[in-house]
Amino acid sequence: MGRNKFSQHEIDIIGKLLRRKNAGTRFQQKQIRHQLRVNFEFNISDFNEQGKAFGEDELHDAIKRGAIHILDDATIAAMREKRARDKAHDEGYFYEQC
Repeated sequence: MGRNKFSQHEIDIIGKLLRRKNAGTRFQQKQIRHQLRVNFEFNISDFNEQGKAFGEDELHDAIKRGAIHILDDATIAAMREKRARDKAHDEGYFYEQC
């Protein structure tokens, strides 16, 4: 499961990527889905109906139904920093156990 809280700027970029995904070839779609997962921790499968295409309209529907929350940039930055700290801590703990 990825994130469900994004800044408006991130939502704008995600929307553009979804437009490109739906207009692209199968290979381009795969690359864009990867970009969404890696850069934004956005997993389409967290928000779409099984077997249906997920595009910009579905993104806005997910926002309207409350599945995706839009927060201010500062809050999102703080959340990203905390996730990075937690990840570093978890990796350090893993290596100490080996």
